[in-house]
Amino acid sequence: MGARESAAAPIGAADARRSSMSLESVHRLLRVASHLLDQAAAEVRDCGLEQGTEQVHRLGRALVEVIEVQRRLYVVRPDLQPRALTPSRREADANRLFSQIVMEALECEDAGNAPAAIEKYLQFIGLSPSHHHREIVREAIRRLSAPAV
Repeated sequence: MGARESAAAPIGAADARRSSMSLESVHRLLRVASHLLDQAAAEVRDCGLEQGTEQVHRLGRALVEVIEVQRRLYVVRPDLQPRALTPSRREADANRLFSQIVMEALECEDAGNAPAAIEKYLQFIGLSPSHHHREIVREAIRRLSAPAV
């Protein structure tokens, strides 16, 4: 059997175990990465680094990306999702909407269009049932509305 044929062959039990172990390893690494990013943001904020707020936002963006990878991993392997993080259907819908709006708003910000980002966030406030998410978005609006220093 050639390389092309073996690539098309069904995954065997050993391959499935390796794949599963690999996803478990990715899961563990992502948990560590999210913790380290969160810790780094707190330390940057506390140490008074020049342009610290901007640096915390960069770390926050990286954390959003890690969380998105985790979310996609949990779709494939729901058993890896910590029980405390298993959202109700309503929470899952709110989380999806929040992720979508934040990514769209960040794209607007990256393009230099803060008013469009603010508009995305304002739309979210009108749609979201989640108080926690609305507060995060309100903080983003304050940040974007603040005069540049």
